[in-house]
Amino acid sequence: MSTWLKEEEIERLKIIVKSKGEIKEPKSPWESFRFHIRGYMGIVYSSGKVVYHKPLASVIEEALIEEGMEIGSDEAGKGEKTGPIVVASVALDPAARKRLRSRGLLESKSIPQGRLEELVALIKKSAKAYAIKIVYPDELSLIWKKGNLNELLAKWHFEVISNVLSEVEASRIIIDSFDKKKLENILSSLSETIKVVIEPKADEKYAVVAAASLLAKLSYIKNEKRGIKWS
Repeated sequence: MSTWLKEEEIERLKIIVKSKGEIKEPKSPWESFRFHIRGYMGIVYSSGKVVYHKPLASVIEEALIEEGMEIGSDEAGKGEKTGPIVVASVALDPAARKRLRSRGLLESKSIPQGRLEELVALIKKSAKAYAIKIVYPDELSLIWKKGNLNELLAKWHFEVISNVLSEVEASRIIIDSFDKKKLENILSSLSETIKVVIEPKADEKYAVVAAASLLAKLSYIKNEKRGIKWS
């Protein structure tokens, strides 16, 4: 298994390893250190990536730092003739984000469908709330006109985030950026007390956005040839 750690999390991991196992010297210029616990091994790279045997997931989870309830939102699919557009939002508390990160959530770009289904099941089990909207080509063709797809996407993100916010209170909303201005305009009406973060490639940096991305991806795969509008 693998995930990414911040500098302070790597320092926490060193302390945990010293109490439960031992730190080993690196074996390549790209490694920071290796560690052994109960016969299992992990490698921490200078990039912040850590690779480890599955039984060490609980050790990695213990080293992670997460705070506050977060809502993430992301989409999958291109719409029109190629399949549906799926927009998903999910709320995860700190414990859930730690659990998912330690089980490889941020390293899930090219995982097989079986592993994708496993992670999505864990996301749904761990989430405080989630919402998924599916827009099929026939529906999109009725409302789409040249130049307004980002407006529609912003509207759909607003819908799923609003659905999640009706069930939980959050300190932060994080979205993968496709049109920052349109997103800021429509999300400004949600709440003055919630911080909104809009960043490119947010699914690679934030567990809650990666979780939303996987919810959208699996729904896209499973509904690509079906006429379901909502899930």
